[in-house]
Amino acid sequence: MYKDLIEKFGDLEHVFDFRLGKATGFKTGGNADLLIYPDSVERFKALLEYLKDAPHFVIGSGTNLLVSDKGYRGVVISTKKLNKIKTNGNILVCESGVKLSSAVRVAVENSLSGLEFASDIPGTVGGLVAMNAGCYNKSCEDAVCYVVAENGVYNKAGCEFSYRRSRFLSGEAVFVAAFKLKNAEEEVIEYKLDRFKSARRKTQPRGNSCGSVFLNEGYFAGKIIDQAGLKGARIGGAFVSEQHANFILSDGGCSQDIHDLILHIKKKVYIETGIELHEEVRYLGEFDEYRS
Repeated sequence: MYKDLIEKFGDLEHVFDFRLGKATGFKTGGNADLLIYPDSVERFKALLEYLKDAPHFVIGSGTNLLVSDKGYRGVVISTKKLNKIKTNGNILVCESGVKLSSAVRVAVENSLSGLEFASDIPGTVGGLVAMNAGCYNKSCEDAVCYVVAENGVYNKAGCEFSYRRSRFLSGEAVFVAAFKLKNAEEEVIEYKLDRFKSARRKTQPRGNSCGSVFLNEGYFAGKIIDQAGLKGARIGGAFVSEQHANFILSDGGCSQDIHDLILHIKKKVYIETGIELHEEVRYLGEFDEYRS
């Protein structure tokens, strides 16, 4: 089925029938027909152009992704090898597969401040940009300078950032992102890092999860879920964290369990409060119909 693709791109690392659960935060999910790792932005562009009329999906760290147990019938492109970082004065330029922890480390080494909020987010630069991710009243749009993507180069305004959204969520791949940071003393940067990490340790549970499941849209989703009596609620191997109700953890179940628990939470919260929760987590593949 993928003979022509492999003839053209077979020099790139690739795996047939790859279990996507190994590459997601939940550690659940079925297999992709083919996983391929472009090793340069140029090869990434070429691969996307080749696959433009075929089923494909780009994955970074997979920390905000729930993959169906049935897997994905198509090509998954991993940005894992797109991990180059460089600085130009106070501009930090990162390829989309750069881990956020690595981007922050390089910023600190160059006495640059402005990305500290991202230090403990378990994702990549591409995901940060696409989701306009952030925490503690800071987000990607506060630091981004420009983005090189599949359909062009965008300044901050062109990225169309809003709360946990950007123009790239519709599927336009991010290649490179540049962040405009501020010069600061290393001690000041380290203080900010310690403050963010301490806050995260106190409030966010450890385990197999996607981070926050639902968006905070004028309310704190975790508080509403807690008030609905859903802390500790479980379906199969998926359960709502007792520490933070906007986290669902997986302890060896399947993606369908997580999917059903998400829909159960949405249904109960809507019945009790009239509030319709919207997911922050993204889905890949087909899920069975939820049966309440």
